[in-house]
Amino acid sequence: MGLASLEGEQSLAVTCGFADVDTGLAHAEQGIDVRCELLTVARTGQVEVAAAVSAAAALLTEAAGLLPAQPGLLLPKLFAEDDERFAHLSVRHGMLIAPYLWGGQTPQVAEEGRLTLVCQLLMLSDAEYAYAVEEGVPALQQAVAEQGIDLLDWQRSE
Repeated sequence: MGLASLEGEQSLAVTCGFADVDTGLAHAEQGIDVRCELLTVARTGQVEVAAAVSAAAALLTEAAGLLPAQPGLLLPKLFAEDDERFAHLSVRHGMLIAPYLWGGQTPQVAEEGRLTLVCQLLMLSDAEYAYAVEEGVPALQQAVAEQGIDLLDWQRSE
């Protein structure tokens, strides 16, 4: 796990080696495996961002190829409601997206027999997660943009 403190009291966590996990995704045209590393950024501590990325990686690993790690994937209950370490947070669930940190194309590494890219983990509140399940991920992304929801704030109100 790579960790960093960023400007604006932001913390970043990124997996190192999660690309070795086969989540079942393949490139249709090239016939090669598509793998990913996971990262998240938030205005919270390194303990919280590390726990979120670790929980997402564990869930995807345990799914053994049934949950392909790709943008739009919803990951329920990454933080348990009764876990006191995260009681101060309003987010519990995750959603993978194409990273927006670079303002351009997502970094990709072409390796023999596979392509590795980065998926960004966003953390969602119960209400945001329910909206994404009911209305779809694109509808949630539009609502987030229209309402100016700060996804880096893991203590945001519902």
